[in-house]
Amino acid sequence: MDQVTNSSVATLTVTLLGQLRENGFAASAIERTSRLARYLSNFMEQNDLQTYDESVGSNFLDDICQRRAASTQLNIKLFIVRMNAILHGEGLITHRKMSKPEELPIGLENLLICYKEHCSEAGLHFATIQAYEKRCHMFLYFMADDGVCDSDGITTACVSEACLRLPSKCDYAAIRTFLRFLSKANYTDRDYSFIVPHYKRPQPMPSVYSIEELQQIEAAVNLSAPSGKRNYAMLLLSTRLGIRTGDIVTMTFDEFDFRSETVRITQQKTGAPLELPMPSVIREALLDYIKSARGNSISQYVFLSVHPPFTKITGTNFGRIVRSVIKNAGVNPGHRRSGPHAMRSSLASSMINDNVPYEVVRRALGHTGINAIKSYARLDAERLKLYTLEPPVATGCFADILSGRCPAK
Repeated sequence: MDQVTNSSVATLTVTLLGQLRENGFAASAIERTSRLARYLSNFMEQNDLQTYDESVGSNFLDDICQRRAASTQLNIKLFIVRMNAILHGEGLITHRKMSKPEELPIGLENLLICYKEHCSEAGLHFATIQAYEKRCHMFLYFMADDGVCDSDGITTACVSEACLRLPSKCDYAAIRTFLRFLSKANYTDRDYSFIVPHYKRPQPMPSVYSIEELQQIEAAVNLSAPSGKRNYAMLLLSTRLGIRTGDIVTMTFDEFDFRSETVRITQQKTGAPLELPMPSVIREALLDYIKSARGNSISQYVFLSVHPPFTKITGTNFGRIVRSVIKNAGVNPGHRRSGPHAMRSSLASSMINDNVPYEVVRRALGHTGINAIKSYARLDAERLKLYTLEPPVATGCFADILSGRCPAK
């Protein structure tokens, strides 16, 4: 089999589904593969990724497996292995042999078992416990490699050495919790968690477009075409209300109340209800699309393709639409993301710059966590300037040292 030259998810998926059908796989396996391909497409669209490679597959696994049961994780991992095989021109992989983790000395293995029981009693989710177990198993394996066989052999030096060998700094938090448990349960005579460095995963700055750029983007939509009327209505839901992509593409008619001019949805990401006002510009755009461009389809979904079989728009489709509109508008995104999520970030930043309280912004965007808006607060440069302090003027010996007139002692 030749290596695939077009590494888009759509191309790889078509090839994989064809191989599954040729090899007589059940309809349920084919449907599961299609569903996982949609999840992968949504993940790439949210992260503004255009082509698939092994690193994308690895990041997708890290993101989705934290929220899935063990049996489901195996299916997801097999799906990525098959996608990678197609990418490199290999044949269909019918099953995946899972590599077993290296065995631990019985003393260290018992510590891990006790920790898992502790996590279970504390009410942690099964997937979370699995993730902790994987990280702690690797940590204990590195200590065993240095000759540690049980809790009595744990020392400051071996903990430090094992931490340095961990492949990802993101493992530090789980290791710190594990060591704290060993101390509280009296498996170790001291708390070694203080040795583990603190690491905070860097958060990228949200991509933001100015109000002028957003107006330019909205004005670039071709309203003379049926697809343009649809695209314009969807775009406004993103730029004016900040609704997530997944919620826009799955909108149904009962979520729009034109009499009270209200949008009521249940958010896919959080499951929480969200009620937003319907500005007149959005109301007019929706009615224009529904009456003159949508057609007579009986589908429950509002936004449909303009060609047969008139299926609902996907998140991937909407991402392409937004990027195309930005390009046609002549707006240069530079290093900024250019998908629908950037429109949502821009709305949040605009609201904050207009002195809208953070809590109001959080609720308007449908965030359920109180800390979710922190990333947008970093963009609030004007308000942060109010809290800057003027440094005191240096005097005496300190001034002499700064000017180089007096050597520091």
